Amino acid sequence: TILETLDADIICFQETKITLDRLEASMAIIPGYDAYFSFAKGKAAYSGVVTYVKTSSITPVAAEEGITGILNQSPADIKYNNQSLSDTRMRSGISGLTTNELLDLDSEGRCVILDFQMFILFNLYCPHESSSERLPFKMNFYKILQARVEALLRAGRQVIILGDMNVTHKEIDHCDPQRSVREYELESFGDHPARKWFDEFVAPNGPMVDLFRKFHPDEKGMYTCWNTLINARPANYGTRLDYILVSQDLVKWFKSCSVEQKVMGSDHCPVVGELHDEIEEDGHKYILKNEINLSMNISDEKPEALRLCAKYMQKFNGSQQTLKSFFNKPNTKDDNSQTGNGSDTIKASYDNLSKSKNADFNIGNFGKQAAKQKLTTSKSVKFKSRKRKQKSVISSNQPSLLSYFKQSTQTESSEDSLKYD
Repeated sequence: TILETLDADIICFQETKITLDRLEASMAIIPGYDAYFSFAKGKAAYSGVVTYVKTSSITPVAAEEGITGILNQSPADIKYNNQSLSDTRMRSGISGLTTNELLDLDSEGRCVILDFQMFILFNLYCPHESSSERLPFKMNFYKILQARVEALLRAGRQVIILGDMNVTHKEIDHCDPQRSVREYELESFGDHPARKWFDEFVAPNGPMVDLFRKFHPDEKGMYTCWNTLINARPANYGTRLDYILVSQDLVKWFKSCSVEQKVMGSDHCPVVGELHDEIEEDGHKYILKNEINLSMNISDEKPEALRLCAKYMQKFNGSQQTLKSFFNKPNTKDDNSQTGNGSDTIKASYDNLSKSKNADFNIGNFGKQAAKQKLTTSKSVKFKSRKRKQKSVISSNQPSLLSYFKQSTQTESSEDSLKYD
């Protein structure tokens, strides 16, 4: 499969454009991986994110959908250092937003959060400013993200944010900064509200580090997104919208960060970050595999904590009834043997979340096409180690996740056609 080709332990896609009712097992239940989806609610072929986790390498202890926490009102979180994800949730009243406004922010399937103990991972597809009316929505999303991250940092947790942030930070990140100034009627490039927020969120002003700029502070032309409508990629007329942001204490674990512009697949390209196997600090050696939870099989012990995992969805866990079952005569002989198998508990834990989701998805010849093209992901964040293949995170933005499972005839543009933020 393409997941094996990518050779990563955590793989994150954005703008999947998948809806639940047509999601099939061959996309959601992949041998060796667990999948965590978030879908746009009430909108077909729109937004959406998914995080795949290699089960042999790393297991999250908790999973959430959404940036505000309002979709996870009663989760079974697992405490870590006496602090759980639920303790840092942002609910009604934050920043003056109403419950309906918080629900709106999480209605577009833009965030999956996984707790890996060593760090909490945000897979994000941030809103695009498609119109002036859309700007408040975008800024509220950023505001909630910042509040959530700062709460986690105050609690002593470490954070990694990756994905499409839909903002170009500096002029060096934009192919034509003066065009942006004119289009948004700004006095200077940095005057855009999204850029002002981002500048306060990342170092040296904020708590998060832009990993690529940490390793390449002055490198020009390192764009991650190009306008497909004008075939801008060959001329490298693009913008840098895709980031790996890490909290300060995690920076020492990273060996490098790069933008993989040669990797084709969509209007975005991968961003790759490499981790050390071990580091030395203050005369003490720290080994990565000891820092990350590699052995705790939470899915066996407390599946309700990971109810977002696709294998616990009603349609995939074996508890979904077919229409035929309503016409068959009940087999009373087997009634007792079928009780207590735990499937109803798993089903109930996911039902409330899944009822409001829709779908727009099918699966094609994914593995063979990936082999032919060698690597076709569009936007990725890979964490690798020095001594052996180790932690990896890949984030990818594409017209549809389906394009990775069957040969596409033409790359479509993403939600926003111009990407000149």
